[in-house]
Amino acid sequence: MAKSRSTFGKMQREQEKKSRAKDKLDKREARKSEVPEESTEPAPIVDQEKILLELAKIHQDLADGRLSLEDFEVRQEELRELLMID
Repeated sequence: MAKSRSTFGKMQREQEKKSRAKDKLDKREARKSEVPEESTEPAPIVDQEKILLELAKIHQDLADGRLSLEDFEVRQEELRELLMID
């Protein structure tokens, strides 16, 4: 018995699928090769002791009720980004 041939529609769908996969791969490679602009600038040097004191202060403000949990989390994240860990 002879093997049935693929229909034109099936071949076209397979070709489109391969084309989309290649496009995705190309986009991924392009993103990998991009260098973010932020990494080219050195981070500003901030006094680490002041950051730690500020962290302690916002923890105390939260405990005393002077700072909401949402504000605390936002401020804590800002300070953690400035903190340098060796």
